[in-house]
Amino acid sequence: MTVVMLTAPRRPPTPRRCPMPPPAPGPCRPPEDCGHPRRRGILVALCAALLVMSVSVMAVTIALPSIAVDLRATTSQVQWITEAAVLALASLLVAMGAVADRVGRRRVLLAGVAVFALASVLAALSRTPEQLIATRALQGVGNAMITPATLAIVRAVFPRAELPRALAAWGVVASLGVVLGPLTGGLLVEGFGWRSLFVANVAVLAVAALAIAYVVPADARPRRGATGRLDVIGALLVSGAFVATVHAVIEAPYRGWLGPATLAEAAGAVALLSAFAVRQRRARHPLLDLGMVRARSFWPAALAAATGFFALMGVLFLITQYLQDVRGHSPSQAALLLLPVAVAQLGVAHLVARVVARRGVRSTAAAGLLVLAGGAALMAAGIRSGQYGAVIAGLAVLAAGNAVTVNACATAMLGSAPAHRAGSAAAVNETAFKVGGSLGVAVLGGLAAAHLTARLPAHQAASISGALDVARHLGGTDGARLATAATGAFTDAFAQAAAVTAILAAAVGALTALLLRDPPATKGHHGS
Repeated sequence: MTVVMLTAPRRPPTPRRCPMPPPAPGPCRPPEDCGHPRRRGILVALCAALLVMSVSVMAVTIALPSIAVDLRATTSQVQWITEAAVLALASLLVAMGAVADRVGRRRVLLAGVAVFALASVLAALSRTPEQLIATRALQGVGNAMITPATLAIVRAVFPRAELPRALAAWGVVASLGVVLGPLTGGLLVEGFGWRSLFVANVAVLAVAALAIAYVVPADARPRRGATGRLDVIGALLVSGAFVATVHAVIEAPYRGWLGPATLAEAAGAVALLSAFAVRQRRARHPLLDLGMVRARSFWPAALAAATGFFALMGVLFLITQYLQDVRGHSPSQAALLLLPVAVAQLGVAHLVARVVARRGVRSTAAAGLLVLAGGAALMAAGIRSGQYGAVIAGLAVLAAGNAVTVNACATAMLGSAPAHRAGSAAAVNETAFKVGGSLGVAVLGGLAAAHLTARLPAHQAASISGALDVARHLGGTDGARLATAATGAFTDAFAQAAAVTAILAAAVGALTALLLRDPPATKGHHGS
């Protein structure tokens, strides 16, 4: 007798849906498949804190003359008022990224906001240049805590399909500070004095902190690989390497690029980085995953991003002097003339995610650098021919190319990192930006200083502003001759710097097209 077993046909598996997250723990898992329901509000809160950082850095540059007069600061002290924050930021980013991965990104973010606000209060109360330099360095410490934490949180709460667009918005906010900083600084300094810059920071940060505490979720329990004792020795080695690198770049125009002190400091930086790499290979809980950094979806992107900020920050450093000293505009007028940078950044931001989804990171980043090179070449031609419109148009094209490049590269670096290494990846991403920008200011600024030194008497060649001040005091034929020589030397230096920028960007763009690989996070996603 045969028994026939009747069974119902098996139903196809139900597609996995993103579960509703519980109210406290944070984003649903895994972030690659579904994002946090409040992710857009989280992004707004994070961008508010980031905008304060970015605006503060650039606003101080407009206030330097007032600060120098009020605090009786020397030329060297004025430079360090600007660079102390950059030095602290660049030297601590990698370490703070690792700390954020271990103890929680929201905790580190809120602590960084508190440190930056405290430093702003102390800066407003400073009575000597040394006090202001110290408080600016403390601002750099707070910035180093904030920046990688914001990027890591964006990486955690947005699904991979939406990550390029979220990073594009983050990049636009960071870039807006480049333009809004001088404009805000000019208005505040003219109306209320330079101390008002730091008071304004505190007011905005207080609102940002409340928003962060309300909408940003607490970190879930760290995943395997993110825990372990922090490598303090490794943090000291990498911080020392960045301090030596940035300090050598800042001082090289005065000590000589091939001077003994510069070469010794550069050699020390290489030795510290080598020791850091050796330690990371042997450490049980490394500060930085060298396998992630060595990936061809990571280090070529870091190089391209550094080149983008080298061009943008170096050219902005020179064009602010060109607009004020050569063209005779006030600080507020010069800031308004730089608005094409913001327009260009905003104009391409919403397109970057779509281009990355369709063409991939490699093609997008390489194309961005080539566009940037075209903008720099247009600027060089406009400066040499005296066509003012071409200079501003070239700046807008350069800014657009930079926006495409850095947003695509951020997608590559964060998209190629595992979720538990997002803080470290964000730190390396931001370090590439800051070191590239510092190199741009130092190299292109050093080029301008070399032109002035070669064509003007030594006591008149400290800066374009100093030379023109001497010319005003001389008056008459001698003053007019000196002013013409100074503006001519600076204009030639600016044109040469723009041409060098174009060549460098084109070369790195070609290298990016050959070496960069698209990370898995950008494959198969077609943004809308």
